Amino acid sequence: MTHYPLLYARRELVEGNGFIAGVAVSGRALMAEEDGAFWVEGVNPGGFAANGNSPSEAVAEFCTAFRAVLFDIAHGARSFEEFSEEVSRFFNETSPPALAEWEEAVRQVRAGAQNVPGAAARQAWRPAQSGDRNRPCEEDGPVLRDPAVRPAKYPGPGLIR
Repeated sequence: MTHYPLLYARRELVEGNGFIAGVAVSGRALMAEEDGAFWVEGVNPGGFAANGNSPSEAVAEFCTAFRAVLFDIAHGARSFEEFSEEVSRFFNETSPPALAEWEEAVRQVRAGAQNVPGAAARQAWRPAQSGDRNRPCEEDGPVLRDPAVRPAKYPGPGLIR
């Protein structure tokens, strides 16, 4: 089975019990084709997956599943602080088998042995720097913002910059 390493970034607005929160994450996922279906499994955060009939459908379903997990966490949280702690815990869950397969898939891409179907060729990875929101970094977890708390100078539309 061929595995494809994916990097993704998501920004979601989530409503909970008495709060609305903006969540921004950068993570890793692994795509595989199995019996005519495409599966996307989370590496960071781990513990959830989705499938579809095409790579783009599988990624869309993965994003929908990710958002559903955030809303489930928000529904169970009694405060923004509790929500923040649970989202951080969720984001830091890593699937060790998926991580090993992801790292091997990255090696295959770097060696030119495979390409992700329909994806543009780009530099696959560079070492992440703390604070670099365009690449996953183990030091960085999800960025959570309480939209009710605005900076002194409001930057305009959008909750997370």
